[in-house]
Amino acid sequence: MIFIARYIVWLMNSTTQIIIHFFLLSLSFGTQLLSPVVSTKLTGVGFYKLGTSIVLASLVMALGVDYFMIPGLGSVEIWCYGILIATNSLTYIFHKDEKSWLMWAIYILQVITFSVLAFHTFAFDPIWIMFFFMSMVLLGISNFAMILGHYYLVVPKLSEEPLIYCLYIFWTAFFLKIISSLAVIFSIGAPYLAEGTTLGDGYMYNWLFVSMRYLWGYVAPVILSFFTFKLCKLRSTQSATGVLYIVEFFVIVGELISVYLMAKHGLPL
Repeated sequence: MIFIARYIVWLMNSTTQIIIHFFLLSLSFGTQLLSPVVSTKLTGVGFYKLGTSIVLASLVMALGVDYFMIPGLGSVEIWCYGILIATNSLTYIFHKDEKSWLMWAIYILQVITFSVLAFHTFAFDPIWIMFFFMSMVLLGISNFAMILGHYYLVVPKLSEEPLIYCLYIFWTAFFLKIISSLAVIFSIGAPYLAEGTTLGDGYMYNWLFVSMRYLWGYVAPVILSFFTFKLCKLRSTQSATGVLYIVEFFVIVGELISVYLMAKHGLPL
């Protein structure tokens, strides 16, 4: 089995490896970071365990990609993965409906460990780190809001306010990301869109990727998020969840294109 895994990763080029690893790490960190948005007293510990399952699955897959990538894991990364997998496994087992001081202490440890892992993964490069943290929050909150929407079936009396808080966080993350992206496109990104350029993937493909990044990754999610907000106000949480499925799909597509442009051409869009 291990030889099959190594062969699959060998078939991937370095850009593909970076994209997959970036996505898994940002999904797990984002879901972990945003877990206190809704109190476990309101949802019960089941929702927390659902989020923790996503964190653990993403972490294990990210570790697998990291392990098979040459030159391999450093000691700091190994410790970080070990701490995160162990603490998430423990909280999955022992977390109660009300978050105790011990669970809060473990949560703080997890956020710190995730941050250390991110800094070492991206070799303390300030552009990569800023790019990662903004993408992580955007991807994390869209995923968190989507799974929270499903939980209204389990706890019908749950207020719509937690879902609205998620949208506020989403819009904040979106605003910061689009401002940063526009600053890049009007500075270092401008030569890539100049007529006849041979930079990047060439004039036509540069425009294609950038257009898809903005239309699918920015325009579509923000418009749909306003429909979600209106549905939440009408207490139509299941309809809102259906829209959030589409929001997350467009966010994921937009972020994958963005990571491709960053990994291959150094454009943090």
